[in-house]
Amino acid sequence: MTEKSEIENYREQVLQALLQLKKEDESDEEVIKLLDTFSDEELAFGMPFNTPDEMARMLLE
Repeated sequence: MTEKSEIENYREQVLQALLQLKKEDESDEEVIKLLDTFSDEELAFGMPFNTPDEMARMLLE
């Protein structure tokens, strides 16, 4: 199982990517809430398959 700190690091990287990729009409709060819809377990499941940038792009679609 993935350590909590790895998940936290991945979540932070996804957040940074989301903030860079978000549309002008989207607020930082909106993308933070979007990321918060994913549990640590869900993120850990996707970590081996998706880079933080890929995950951010999927969330914004």
